[in-house]
Amino acid sequence: MLASFLSLRRVLRCLATSGAVLGLFVGCGASPESFVRLKLDAASGPCMEGMDCKGSDEVLADGTFRVDRFDEPDGGVHEVVLPSQEMENVRAAATRSSLLSVLRRGAFPCGQVTDSSSFLTLELEGEHYGSQLAGCDEQGVRELRDLLSRLRKTYVP
Repeated sequence: MLASFLSLRRVLRCLATSGAVLGLFVGCGASPESFVRLKLDAASGPCMEGMDCKGSDEVLADGTFRVDRFDEPDGGVHEVVLPSQEMENVRAAATRSSLLSVLRRGAFPCGQVTDSSSFLTLELEGEHYGSQLAGCDEQGVRELRDLLSRLRKTYVP
């Protein structure tokens, strides 16, 4: 019941901010406050024995940023706490309508790619997405990847 109310409230807010007709066609993002967690797992191949061909970036609502780097087989997971401004950037990128519209297309919104993987898990309050984004170059996906790359270079050099 509460989830239905929150969903209706989000649709009404979207319609109010983007105009009734435009809101129905464009779709809405989510409230940045609804952000819980995101994790972008990536892998590529072929991968020979002893190579590390996978990595991930994960951000939690409390600001925890975890990085498992490519090509660092014994490197472990690096963890830092992001500043509040960076968390605002993550929340905004993760709840932007341009990203959510891609994720709402399902498990393979940009088709299937066989030699690499880029799987996004996104948890918002009352919503959960899991999509293979290898091959996606749409604006919301690109913005999120660029943000995660910048955070990795800045906070986990």
